[in-house]
Amino acid sequence: MYRVGSCIGVGGTGIVFEAVRERDGAMLVVKTLRPKFAHNADLIARLKREAEVAQTVFHPGIVPVLDHGLLSDGSPFLVLKRLYGESLSRLQRRLGPLPVSETAVIAMRVASILHAVHQAGYVHRDIKPEHIVLDRSRYGELEVALLDFGVCASATAPREERERERGRVYGTPTYVSPEQACGNPDVNAGADLFGLGVTLFELLSGEVPFRASDVTQLLRRIIKEDAPRVSLRAHHAGGAMDEVVAKLLQRDPRARFPSARALARALTPLVIDRIAAERRLANALQVGVGTQEGKITLQESVAA
Repeated sequence: MYRVGSCIGVGGTGIVFEAVRERDGAMLVVKTLRPKFAHNADLIARLKREAEVAQTVFHPGIVPVLDHGLLSDGSPFLVLKRLYGESLSRLQRRLGPLPVSETAVIAMRVASILHAVHQAGYVHRDIKPEHIVLDRSRYGELEVALLDFGVCASATAPREERERERGRVYGTPTYVSPEQACGNPDVNAGADLFGLGVTLFELLSGEVPFRASDVTQLLRRIIKEDAPRVSLRAHHAGGAMDEVVAKLLQRDPRARFPSARALARALTPLVIDRIAAERRLANALQVGVGTQEGKITLQESVAA
């Protein structure tokens, strides 16, 4: 049983409440749909997919879903471990562009999570800084989590689901791959690598590669144009890092890295001292009881 407290995050379709597990006092969160979406079949399926991913993919960077079911009104809910870390988007806003070593360390951690996700037959489809959370363990070590699998694709999804998705753009427009921007439901791991490429571009430069006055124009640019070199906007990100980001942002998914593991291998030489870089990141985080704004940022991303 759970004792549900106040609302701590509201997204476009979801809402998150703080909760306490009565048997042991564990601090958790309960995620459900906003009342007007409580019986939306597509959104219910997405919430169930989130639970499926968490119960299928075994990786410390996946937030465990501890319980799921139906509320008294028939709407679905998930119970998740509560995190107290800082979203990558908030970290970047506070600190500005990150050094190459720290950016590479974050990318390697996310690549490790994505490798497990892809091996299990899923594609996240919404990789962006808001969905990447950094935390500091009780021993001061860096921890990285990937959140919000609400729009993820499954290799085992029925054909009807894929046809229903055809022509729709799943993901946040600024970070979607060209194939997602075209409304192609049959995307693979390359779509997540492109989203990670946009994320790295932003971490290094403080900007995203593509901007436009409206979503339609933005998607058109992503489909038609080559991404600029990150080194043109972040002079410290030249050489090998420039090449890595450029490869991630290739319009043709076949020209990107063949896997998240291959990306991690390419990033390894860019980190002179991984332990030191991770320690610097961990020490830079604003986490814990005194960072309520960071908590809200995290929980909003869970609710998105």
